[in-house]
Amino acid sequence: MTTDPTSDDEISTPKEFEAALGRVILAALESDVDPRGAWEFRNGEAGSDVEVMMVELAD
Repeated sequence: MTTDPTSDDEISTPKEFEAALGRVILAALESDVDPRGAWEFRNGEAGSDVEVMMVELAD
């Protein structure tokens, strides 16, 4: 992938963030990328670094 799939998204509310996150997760699954696990996001000097845990929920 050469472009950021959410680069044009306006995210100013938790609901918009959840929708953008859902689009990224669905795109990963459709491309056979397993999103489960721990993911680090290093923001450099622009802000805090974070870790995101993705776990599959039981039905």
